[in-house]
Amino acid sequence: MEWQPEVKKLYNNLVLKIPEMVRPVIKPMLFENAEKKCIERNGKNVAEIDLIIALFEVTPPAFQPTMIEDLLALGVEYELYLPKIKSDFKCNNDLNQMVKDILKLGVLTGVKCNEDAIWKGLNAYKKFFSGSPVSIRTTTKPVENRDVSVRYVEMMIVHDPDPYTVAINEGLIEKNGHAIHKMILEVFDTFDILGYGVDLDARNGLSKIWPFIVPGPIDSIFSMKYIPQSMKTYEEYFKKHKLFVFAVFAFDFLHETTNIYFMLRDPSTATPEKCKALVKDIGFEIASEEIMERCCQAAHLNYTFSWDSSRIERLCFGIACHDSKQVPTHFHPLIKKYVEESPFQSEMRKFIYGITFTPNGLYYKIENDYNGTMVDFLFMGAKAGIDSYK
Repeated sequence: MEWQPEVKKLYNNLVLKIPEMVRPVIKPMLFENAEKKCIERNGKNVAEIDLIIALFEVTPPAFQPTMIEDLLALGVEYELYLPKIKSDFKCNNDLNQMVKDILKLGVLTGVKCNEDAIWKGLNAYKKFFSGSPVSIRTTTKPVENRDVSVRYVEMMIVHDPDPYTVAINEGLIEKNGHAIHKMILEVFDTFDILGYGVDLDARNGLSKIWPFIVPGPIDSIFSMKYIPQSMKTYEEYFKKHKLFVFAVFAFDFLHETTNIYFMLRDPSTATPEKCKALVKDIGFEIASEEIMERCCQAAHLNYTFSWDSSRIERLCFGIACHDSKQVPTHFHPLIKKYVEESPFQSEMRKFIYGITFTPNGLYYKIENDYNGTMVDFLFMGAKAGIDSYK
């Protein structure tokens, strides 16, 4: 599609002002959405109206104040286009059907669900579970330790108040003096927050809150006051393996643990040897060659830490699949059953699975892309990740 020359120049100038770490995500989205806006209005060439509307619709609210300053500096009268900007949720999830599907997955996985706890959590974050990317996950842990959890992620709609404040106000979690409560508040004060995710455990209600941050250097973590001591213990491990830039925290209030996530821009740079080194260097046993080769496809790595342990609790390789045929259903009978029988509110059957290493061996996570948007979200975020790890 043709662009008006002055608009293409404006696009290039705006791209240069996008923070470097998120530029690989925003740049192609802005280009594609500007052309889409032109098509929607039956335009012949991409015009300023298309570019500015697209810019607002693909830029997370956390970046919009800076974006507006950039537009003003470039002489763009952005106010002219505000009435045409659609800042709304992209999904339309039926919560009644979602609860039925969670209960169905409870039966499928042998997990006894608490419908009241599920509804209490869904109602507390109703507009986000209704309108955001959603997935439902379980694990291959022994049934007595297994869970079913439903999660949303959202970066394009402002959370006001933040999910932690909602959880406290709604009685979903209790401030009990544990350091996890202090650390999540310290994260809010230390990092620029792009958005959030929330997990509901089907037995207990709210379990996790994920703050998504502007991807940045891991060194920022080690100067924090309330992190588990074990995080500091592994500082050299992260540097050795070139895990310099992280993008997500997760706070598990049921188990009082915290995770950090590294997004991988190009999984093709991984090798089984690199994956084995990541596992062996924290004292965990590596798996079969086939499993380690699957680890090479991970779009993200996440590490779990506890305030009650001096070591890493878990290392998970997260692999996203656009097609159910890409899931290694032969790894475990429950994975096969989940892939074959999992309910969706989408015609697409996408999955995310995790290969999780622990001091006591490995287990798997399997997660359905319930409304067909979570896998794309994950791959989009990966563009702002590290190029590779050692």
